[in-house]
Amino acid sequence: MIPHKTKHGAAALARLKAYEGVPDAPYDKIKRMELENKRKERAQLAYERKKQLNKLRVKAEKKPRCICLLNIDQYLT
Repeated sequence: MIPHKTKHGAAALARLKAYEGVPDAPYDKIKRMELENKRKERAQLAYERKKQLNKLRVKAEKKPRCICLLNIDQYLT
């Protein structure tokens, strides 16, 4: 934020130039870039990877971590 109540801040606001929309030449003739498709492609790749990792996680959770070789009677004694 600019300290607009001080002389320094008021001078800074006076020097500030802001545009609403597209400023004049040469920017009005330049084609506007659209990155929406690229963003969607990257999001789709990330989603596919996440689905694959979730499948692997579910598969790993179903598998027992260790196989118990002891008898139940050994635990009770």
